[in-house]
Amino acid sequence: MGEDPFNERKICIIDDDADIREIYSLSLKHKGFKVVLAVNGAEGLQVIKKEHPDVILLDIQMPVMDGLEVLKKLEKDPELSRIPVIMLSNVDDEEVFKEVGKFDTRFYLIKALTTPQKTMDIISEVLH
Repeated sequence: MGEDPFNERKICIIDDDADIREIYSLSLKHKGFKVVLAVNGAEGLQVIKKEHPDVILLDIQMPVMDGLEVLKKLEKDPELSRIPVIMLSNVDDEEVFKEVGKFDTRFYLIKALTTPQKTMDIISEVLH
């Protein structure tokens, strides 16, 4: 049997919704990823700096520090700015899309319109 291509790949999920963290965490672990979690942007930045994940799944609306602020902080750090970011949010707003578009994010997924499997496919695409 071949080596799992995602074994040892690390995904950081930053979302204040416990159900979203759990659903995506279980799906990712099932596919062989290591998963690190954060409940808000400030905690997320600490986790990213410590763990250096291969991909970040980032929500926008969160307490303490929102996803846009996280993007601004990541952009200022040459090492962290190279980590691919996939926005996973329920914010379906043209102004927010424009704001996010200023940063080097790979995809913007609306939670209500996507599934963990679709997100997994996009993570695979980003990692290849």
